[in-house]
Amino acid sequence: MILVKVRYNQDRINEVTVSGHSGYDELGKDIVCSAVSTAMFVSLGMIEKVCPRYSFKSDEKKALMSLKIIESNEITDMVLENLVDSLYSISCDYGDYLAIDYLR
Repeated sequence: MILVKVRYNQDRINEVTVSGHSGYDELGKDIVCSAVSTAMFVSLGMIEKVCPRYSFKSDEKKALMSLKIIESNEITDMVLENLVDSLYSISCDYGDYLAIDYLR
């Protein structure tokens, strides 16, 4: 199962961490892992353009990705809210393979 942790700082999302494999299908054919990875990397691409201070860590062996905003602004807030909305949408259809923890 993929576990998503959404961390907040003063009601603003400041970190999204994704870990694990969904187990929906074999590696390379898993549409749940693909959807989650796509959401993360699209969000990272947007963050790179609008945020001077962020951290992104990825470890394929540990099946881990983490996107942390160090200096947020209105646009980074919207990007992260969209990311979390996208992950939530995936979890609605594939709840046996993806769980989200909201850490306030």
